[in-house]
Amino acid sequence: MNKNTTKKSPSIVYYLLENKAITIGTVCILAFILKLGLALSFSAVGGISDSIGKALEFASIVSASVIAVLIFFKDAVNQQIVKAILQKEHVTVFGLGEFNRALLNSEMAANNPRYVIFEKNKQNDKLDLFRKFGMGVVAGDVFNDKKLAILNFETMQSGVIALGNDRLNVELATIIIEQYKQDKRSTPLKLVVHIINQDLNALFHQNFINPNNAKNETLQLDIQTFSFYEEAAETFFKDNFVDGAGREIIDSDEEYHIVVAGDGELALNLINITAKIAHLPNENKLTIHLVDNQASAFKEKVIKRYPGILNVLALEAVNCDRQTLSYFENDALWFKDNLTHVVVCYDDEGRNLSIAADLFNKTYLEKSVDETLTTRISFASFNNYNMSKIIDADKGSFKQFYTFADVKNICTRKNVLDEQHELIAKLIHKGYANKYKPEMLPDLNDPNVQTEINTGWYNTANLHKKLSNKSQSLHIDMKLKALGLKKVKVDGVSSEKLLILNQELFKPIIYSNSGDLTEDKIIEYSLELDKCYADEDYEIKYFPTEYICLLEKLIRAEHNRWNAFHYLNGWKYSDIPTKNDEEKDNKKKKKHHACLKPLADFTEPELQLTIIYDLYSILYIPNYLANAGYEIKECSVNTHAEPILNGKDKTFNAN
Repeated sequence: MNKNTTKKSPSIVYYLLENKAITIGTVCILAFILKLGLALSFSAVGGISDSIGKALEFASIVSASVIAVLIFFKDAVNQQIVKAILQKEHVTVFGLGEFNRALLNSEMAANNPRYVIFEKNKQNDKLDLFRKFGMGVVAGDVFNDKKLAILNFETMQSGVIALGNDRLNVELATIIIEQYKQDKRSTPLKLVVHIINQDLNALFHQNFINPNNAKNETLQLDIQTFSFYEEAAETFFKDNFVDGAGREIIDSDEEYHIVVAGDGELALNLINITAKIAHLPNENKLTIHLVDNQASAFKEKVIKRYPGILNVLALEAVNCDRQTLSYFENDALWFKDNLTHVVVCYDDEGRNLSIAADLFNKTYLEKSVDETLTTRISFASFNNYNMSKIIDADKGSFKQFYTFADVKNICTRKNVLDEQHELIAKLIHKGYANKYKPEMLPDLNDPNVQTEINTGWYNTANLHKKLSNKSQSLHIDMKLKALGLKKVKVDGVSSEKLLILNQELFKPIIYSNSGDLTEDKIIEYSLELDKCYADEDYEIKYFPTEYICLLEKLIRAEHNRWNAFHYLNGWKYSDIPTKNDEEKDNKKKKKHHACLKPLADFTEPELQLTIIYDLYSILYIPNYLANAGYEIKECSVNTHAEPILNGKDKTFNAN
C-alpha cells in the first residue's frame, strides 16, 4: 500500500474499498479463525476437516458481505464529505472534462481537497480518484433543481463551469447567477465560465449578465470567462517573440512570415493573438501563411471571425495535403526568408505530432543537423507525453523543435481562478490620473485599492476596454525588446524598490531616444487633458511627425496595436469625432471610432491630444511591472542587442 494514498483516503470506508485485497484477506482470516474456533469447540472428535470447510465457507460469505456493506456506505460517506466541504470555503466545479480534470489534478498536487464536483456521467472513471482524495462528488444532471439546491453561496469562493459545450456553459451560468441574486447573499462569488466562441463570450457579458440593472449594483459577483485555446495562444507568445528570438527583424523594416498549420479553435486564437502583438517600431509587414488541404476555406473562416484582420496583416492560403510528399517539399514556403515561426496547431494533437515528425525528417533534417535552422517549429501537444518532453529537452537532436499548449500547465488555479497572469492588465485597466505621475504606484495591500481595481475589471459594461487593456499588457514584452530590455519575476522585493530599480534602467534609455521630449514636458503636456474634458481651451504641445527616434516609433506601434485590437473585433472608422456623451455611446454601440486610422492622418486637435495615452502605455511600464513583482533587466547580447538609436537603420554595436 502506498503511504501517500493512505493519507489521501477521506475515510476508513474508502480506504478499505481502495485496498480490497487487504480488506478481503483480513476479513477472511479473522472469520476463518473465529468460525474454526467455534466449530472445534462444539464439534465431535474427528470432525476437524469438516470444521475447516465450514470455516472457509463462512469466511468467504462474511468477506463478500463486508465489501457489499462498504459499497452501500460509500455513497453515504460521499454525501457527508459534500456536506462537510459545503460548510467551509470551497470551490465548486461543474463538469469533469479535460480542462476541469487538469485543474483538479493540480489542486491534488497542492493538497487542496476543498472542492465539490458536479458531474452528469455517474460512470466517469475519474470520479473515484477525486472521491478518494477527499473531494465531494455530486453525480447526476446539474440542471436538476434538486442538485443545484445544495449550493452554498455563503462559503462558495468560486464556481468553474466547463461542461464541454459553450451553450450549456452559458445556460448553467445564467441559472447560477439568478439563484445567487435570489438568495440575496452579501458574500462575494467568482464565477469562471469556459467559453470558446468569442462572439458568444461578448454576448454573454453584454446581455446575459445585464450589467445596467440597478438591482445588481450591490451584488459582489465577479464573472470571468476562460478559453483554453486563447490561454494556450497567449502562453505561446509568453515564451516566443512573434519576430523571432533575435533582433534581425525588429531592428529593420523587413517583412517577415509565420506559417500556421491548423484549422480549428487553437489556430484561430493563435492568429488572433499574433495580430494583436505583431506591431514593431518600424512597422514591419507580417504575412501569415495558412497551410491545410482546405486552407482557402479556413482563410475565409479567419476573416469572418476577425473582420478587420486584413487591415492588420496579410493572410495567404496554401492549399496542400499533408498526406502528400509535396506538402513537406515546398521549399518556397518552409525556407522563406525571415520565416520566424512554423506553428502546427490542429485541435488534434495526434495530427500535430505526425506533421511535426514529418517536418523534422523530410523538411528540416539537414538544417537541424548542421545547426543552421533559425525558424522555430512548434506543435501543440495538449497532454505532454514523454515523447514531447524528450523533444523539448533534447536540443542537440531536435534543435528549434518545441511543444506548447499542455493542458496541465494552462488549466491551473493560478490561471483559472487566481488571475495572477492578468494583474498587469488589471492595473492598466484601472488607469491613472490624466496628469502624468511617474512615481504613481497603487498599494495592492490596501483593500480599498483592491476593490477599486476589481470593480473596474469586472464591470461588464466596459468589456471592450477590458479586452483592449489585456491586449496592451500582452504587448509590453515587445516594447521592452525594442528597448533592449526584458522583465524578470522576482520575490522578496517591495514594489517601491522595484519601481526605483525599473526606472533607473528604463528612463535613461527612453529619454536618450526621445528627441527633445523630456519628462517635465510630458508632465506639463498631460495637464491639457483636463482642459479638454472641461471644454476649456487646450494646446497641442507635442505630436510626432517624423518617427525617427525610438520613443516616437513605439508611440506609433502602440497606436497600431490599439487599431489592430479594434479591427479584429469588427470596429470601423468614423470620420466625425464628438464630445457628446450620447453620440459617443451610439458610436460605441455601432463599433465606430474616430481614432481608428494611422497617426499620420490625425489632423484634428482632439485626436492629436490622445497621443498622451499612447505615451502612457510606454512610460508607465516600470510602474505596472513593479506592482506585479517584475524587475526590468537588460537583455543578454546573445539574444538581444541594444536598442535602436535615432535614425531608422542605425543600431548600437552589440560587440
